[in-house]
Amino acid sequence: MGKQRLFALFLLASMTLGCFRGYLALFDKGAAEPRQIYPCPVASLPDADRAALEKGIPVRTEEELNRLLEDYLS
Repeated sequence: MGKQRLFALFLLASMTLGCFRGYLALFDKGAAEPRQIYPCPVASLPDADRAALEKGIPVRTEEELNRLLEDYLS
């Protein structure tokens, strides 16, 4: 595995999917401000998803991030 791929995996392992000002957002672990905000109002999601996002969902791989985003943005 190349250094660039390992670095990308390290960055993802330290990220959390959550909510910011009512929208789906990706945070660096422990950060108050998001790295990325997505056009998905959290209020439009089912209760269980909202609760999970309020706690924060750790993102470990690029595939996991893509799957989560596909679920929430579709």
